[in-house]
Amino acid sequence: MIPVPSNNTVFRALRSDEISRLENQGCRCRDWSLVAVEEPFAVDCYLNVFFSGKVTLGAVDGDGAERKIAGIPRHCGIYDSVVADCSVGRNVFISNVKGGLSNLDIKEGAAIDSVYSIRCEGDTGFGNDVVINVMSETGGREVTASTIMTAPLAYMVAFHRHNASLSKAFSRMMESFVDKKRSCRGRIGADSEIVGCGELINVDVRDDAVIRGAARLVNGTVCQAFVGSGVIAEDFIILDGAKVDSAARLHGCLVGHCAEVSGGFSAHDTLVFTSSRLENGESAVAFCGPFTTSMHKSTLLIGGLFSFFNAGSGTNQSNHMYKLGPIHQGILARGCRTGSDSYLMWPAAVGAYTTVTGRHYSHPDTRRFPFSYLVNGCDGSAGDISVLIPAAAVGSVGLARDVEKWPSRIGGAADGDLVNFNWLSPLTIGEIIRSLPELEALQTVGEGEKYIRMEGFVVARRSLSKAVSRYRLLIRLYAAGIFHRKILALIATNPEIIPDVLLERLRQEPEEGGSGQWVDLCGLLAPRRAVEILEEKIASDTAMTLQDVNSYLAEIHDRYSSYSWDWAWHNLSSALGLDFSRLTPAELSSILSEGIDAANELEGVFVDDAAKELDPERASLGFGIDTGDSRRELLDDFERVRGSLASNRFLAMLHRRVVTFTGSLRNIICLLDQYRP
Repeated sequence: MIPVPSNNTVFRALRSDEISRLENQGCRCRDWSLVAVEEPFAVDCYLNVFFSGKVTLGAVDGDGAERKIAGIPRHCGIYDSVVADCSVGRNVFISNVKGGLSNLDIKEGAAIDSVYSIRCEGDTGFGNDVVINVMSETGGREVTASTIMTAPLAYMVAFHRHNASLSKAFSRMMESFVDKKRSCRGRIGADSEIVGCGELINVDVRDDAVIRGAARLVNGTVCQAFVGSGVIAEDFIILDGAKVDSAARLHGCLVGHCAEVSGGFSAHDTLVFTSSRLENGESAVAFCGPFTTSMHKSTLLIGGLFSFFNAGSGTNQSNHMYKLGPIHQGILARGCRTGSDSYLMWPAAVGAYTTVTGRHYSHPDTRRFPFSYLVNGCDGSAGDISVLIPAAAVGSVGLARDVEKWPSRIGGAADGDLVNFNWLSPLTIGEIIRSLPELEALQTVGEGEKYIRMEGFVVARRSLSKAVSRYRLLIRLYAAGIFHRKILALIATNPEIIPDVLLERLRQEPEEGGSGQWVDLCGLLAPRRAVEILEEKIASDTAMTLQDVNSYLAEIHDRYSSYSWDWAWHNLSSALGLDFSRLTPAELSSILSEGIDAANELEGVFVDDAAKELDPERASLGFGIDTGDSRRELLDDFERVRGSLASNRFLAMLHRRVVTFTGSLRNIICLLDQYRP
């Protein structure tokens, strides 16, 4: 195939004197008539090059004629390389490619140095046609990788298999997308850099991509991302802002925006989305949603759904019962954490923001109890079954730190990803509202027993009273927060609004679009009904594309505020024992006042929890190693290393947030005090 020049560039044949000079410089070609060049043609920029087939050479000229490689300025051109059937753009640097460049369109400003070979062989989709068997190695939840695959879209493809017409529509859209990406020519993008690598076969290297020291890349796409030393990847997509480095191994994987896979991490059939970080360990058939973190060599993520997840060292799961194969799967809802050496035998499902410690064989399903601890029955009386301590994580300062750190860690390339960071939402508060009557009823069941048996786990009786109290605290905090946001939005659109008009707006019944059950599409929080409407549209509209689905998902994401108000108005009234359609100034002031109390109480709980780690009486073991019997020196060592409550920056930031929030609520209460019906 004849290389297709870009930008309507005009090429000419080589003159006889130019051919002679090229040959004197060690260049060879069986048929020089197949080589065409752009003016101005710099003959001196081609040394020891073997040309084969049809080749076009862009000009080496102007300010872009010099490129730094490893900090050393190099003059653009082609040196000590084999070039076959390639179009080479302007101001490209190519050096020491002995295995050859074949069937490539190399764009302006690209740099290729000390690479064995880069070639395109036959018709390929560059990783966009790779089928990833997430959740089950035997198949059933396949997701076809693509450069426009988002976490919510992949979630719908993988987990909504109950809708056969939807799955059929997704298959059609993915086939259509792949057909448009197929080509028998590879591309090396503008201003990209490929240095010190082995083989690249059927790899689409996008503009500004950097590949340094990769060992072997086969059938994939590298967007505006970094691929580093020793990486071996086959059947892959690496999206903008991502980093794959330090001998990582990928087979059948998608690495999403600003995610990092490094430190020898090994992954197969794994989806890795927004700002996740995987190092040292391994994953298999895992769906790693936004902010999945695994940093330890002994850690395995297999057959599970994870998001906003932090894996402790030795975290492990089993998906194989040695019967019908590795067919079992598990769910760790958003915000879960595992302690060191934690183990879960799939199938199992764990509620949002739950901390899991110990080993679990009884297949617990705790999704209706978010913000909990799931521990093993280590005291003997519970046996081997898992023990749930509902709402225990509400008192953990680690929860507050997690909620704070995720938004600050999202990379620029992931700014457009559909990630909702709200920890108190219709999803989690809805689960709490549904679980409260059950927890209250359990307090009167089997009163002489230490544990109450549930589905795959037991609940410690002594934890029930505090769980009810903590859950009610979160409801009060969320109620004040949602009214606070709604009031500020109304004031923003009408700064002169008076209290009676404000109350009238709050009493108006909103739409019911967000009033029902909510779901977490791996980062995107949405009303289930909104997702069902989208599914109906996907199944019926044969012209819809994957890009269109992403656009509709973005619309749902953008409507979170209005959807969440719909839900709160229709669901919080019963939880608070109020009729919002007849909301009085006193009732609204009470909601906001209780929110102030809840915020202050929760801050106090967090500070008390933090104090345990900053209390030398509890945590000073190992400090003051050579201080002998000097208690003062031990305490000085502890404080200078660990710090104190007063000097802790996170607690200070948390306090400022609480003061700002509660101060704003007080201002609104003062406004309501002016109301005179």
